[in-house]
Amino acid sequence: MEIQQSFRVPFALDQVWRHFHDVEGIVGCLPGAALSAPASDGRLALSMTIKLGPIVATFSGDGQLSMDEQRRCGSITGSGNDRKSGSRLRGEAAFCLHDESTQSASTRIDIRITYAIAGSLAQFSRDSIVRELAARLTSAFSDNLQAKLSVEQSKPNSATPLDLGKMLWPMITARLKRWFGRRGKSSDGTPSRND
Repeated sequence: MEIQQSFRVPFALDQVWRHFHDVEGIVGCLPGAALSAPASDGRLALSMTIKLGPIVATFSGDGQLSMDEQRRCGSITGSGNDRKSGSRLRGEAAFCLHDESTQSASTRIDIRITYAIAGSLAQFSRDSIVRELAARLTSAFSDNLQAKLSVEQSKPNSATPLDLGKMLWPMITARLKRWFGRRGKSSDGTPSRND
């Protein structure tokens, strides 16, 4: 599956690109993600903890970071597995930074994620759910990156699990509100009477 997202941060391109070289800090901006060992020559020991209600899965594996200094682009590829569920995940997160400064500093970050999941957790990888979660993850990553850039922190906070339940609940309630909102109107758009 492939997912593409874009977001903007109100900081200059050079400043944002410099922070993308702080691998531990950038990984720490993604909820649930962490390095289990220091990066070495582009090689990464990654972990991702995901919580969905009573289910907690921790994917551990290896990744590779590549950076294109000229284009201000890069990618992280990797794979991992969760021992409890027997699920396996492999994928690539490619990113590219673009200067959008006119009167004030602004950088657009384009992200393309391709991944495949196998095993018992694959049942949660339905296209519509994953795309909505990706939008929320991108928003969380953007917020964390902006906070990091604002205070120029060199170390991230300790990683906490990615709680899918907290992310799914607003999606479910929004869908229910839309569904009940449509049912509550007659064909001409006026509220229907249930008596």
